[in-house]
Amino acid sequence: MDERFYRGLELFNERDFYDAHEVWEDLWHEYRETDRTFLQGLIQLAAGLYHLDCGNFKGAQSQLTKTVQKLEPYRPVHKTIDLETLLKDIALCLNAMTRRTPGETPTLSPSLFPFITLVTIPAPANLKGE
Repeated sequence: MDERFYRGLELFNERDFYDAHEVWEDLWHEYRETDRTFLQGLIQLAAGLYHLDCGNFKGAQSQLTKTVQKLEPYRPVHKTIDLETLLKDIALCLNAMTRRTPGETPTLSPSLFPFITLVTIPAPANLKGE
C-alpha cells in the first residue's frame, strides 16, 4: 500500500481528521485497486469525525453512516485494519450522538472518537512441513 495510506492512519490516530482526510483523498484520486470503496470509507470516516469535532452533528452522522455502509463488506480485517472493532466504535459514536437531549450544545466526549487499530495477520503455515 502507498505510504500515504499509512500517513493517513497516523494522522487519523493523532486526531488530525482534516489532514487524514486530505491525505487519503489525494491517494484515492490515483487509486485504481478493486477495494477503492474501502479507501473512500476511510475518507468519509475522517470527514465525519472532523464534522463531529467541529460540532456539526448532522454532517457527522451522514458521513459516519456512509462509512459503515462502505466498510461493512470488508470486515473483519482489511489492509490490516481491525474493522470489527472500528465498526463497533463507530456504532457507539453514532449511538451517543442520537442520545443527545434536544437543544443540547453539540459536543461529544473525545473518548468516543474511534481509533484505527492495526492487526498482525500471521503468515500461512508452510504446507510442505519445512
